[in-house]
Amino acid sequence: MLTQSNLWLAAQELANIQMRYAETGRTLNEAALGGARDFIEWQHYPNSDLVDECSGYEFYYHAHSADQMPLEEHGHFHVIKRESNTFHHLIAIALNQRGLPVRLFTTNQWVTGEEIVESRLAIKSLGEFQMVVKGRMAPVSKWIGALIKLFAVEIEGLILERDQKITRLAAEQGNRELALNSRAHHVLTECKIDLIGHLSDNLLEVN
Repeated sequence: MLTQSNLWLAAQELANIQMRYAETGRTLNEAALGGARDFIEWQHYPNSDLVDECSGYEFYYHAHSADQMPLEEHGHFHVIKRESNTFHHLIAIALNQRGLPVRLFTTNQWVTGEEIVESRLAIKSLGEFQMVVKGRMAPVSKWIGALIKLFAVEIEGLILERDQKITRLAAEQGNRELALNSRAHHVLTECKIDLIGHLSDNLLEVN
């Protein structure tokens, strides 16, 4: 459980990163492209994803085709944890055209090719999220870490609800494997988020 002090530090770091990008005339989604000039549907940014080999954490940014994207969204991060020869998806973070996070969501197993783990393990991985990244993508990595802390309650709720959704789908479709590979179910759980409101609440609650 994060303390109010930790939430304040996460809010401060996230706000500082957003402001530094704004001061240079850039948005977070532009930074997420890792220097690429063009933003191509389905392609991962940065190329080959951003991976911390020591911790096993990884993320990439991309967008689906226009007909599969909410109108106000630019793209989204997928945050992943690798273990040996498998990986599990932790959370997806959608950004709007201004580079602000607007939605969190979980996906079905077939979407990323992950091996879904039970909610307890996914939440543990999120609580330990930390990447050592150098260069132009370092602030993006820190921003993701801060957002995971700031919205920990919402993310944990989505993961717990995801497991419940999978259980219901497995009962409806006959078994768990069919549910996890059902193309009719892409996003399993989601919620809208208000970054500005969340920052205000946490930065104003200092001491």
